[in-house]
Amino acid sequence: MAKFVGLLANANDFFEAAERCGWERIIDKLENIQTTRENSPLFIPQMVNMSFACELYLKAIAEDKCIVVDKVHELDKIFEKLPKEIKKEIFDIWCENAGENIVDCDCTRKMFFNNLEAVGNVFKRFRYANEWAGSTVSLSSSLTLEQFTKLSPLSIRSREDLLRPSIYDGFLRQFALSLRIYTEKID
Repeated sequence: MAKFVGLLANANDFFEAAERCGWERIIDKLENIQTTRENSPLFIPQMVNMSFACELYLKAIAEDKCIVVDKVHELDKIFEKLPKEIKKEIFDIWCENAGENIVDCDCTRKMFFNNLEAVGNVFKRFRYANEWAGSTVSLSSSLTLEQFTKLSPLSIRSREDLLRPSIYDGFLRQFALSLRIYTEKID
């Protein structure tokens, strides 16, 4: 139980750190002010902290359920180790909180898992963003070649690929919120 509590506390701290790096910290102050280097969001620290928060939430859930995840760091791989009913509950929380009118259907599930795969190793990719970042820093611009080939609309190989759900940067935060809500229910 102590390990679970420690993981959860760390996850909440990294979630808060990510939130402080985002638009929310400055939005009220921006009314008629231009964004500058000093007051703009810190996208890379936000992504790294949010990704690490997700990893810690997932590991707390695994700890609570006595699931061994060892040194796995990819969010999608840790999520896959969870029991089906827990994954479904987290998915349902995500559907409820990710936006209006998100219904549980094949397309929604595909979008969820595509996005989870796209953010699976964001911690690793974004903490070394200086190695790849150009003028655009976004989730889709950081995909590995493997992810790009599978997930990017620019890598269309078949008619089915035309119907591919898009990948969006906001998923990581919504996934973190869903994990946070789920962990708050654990006694």
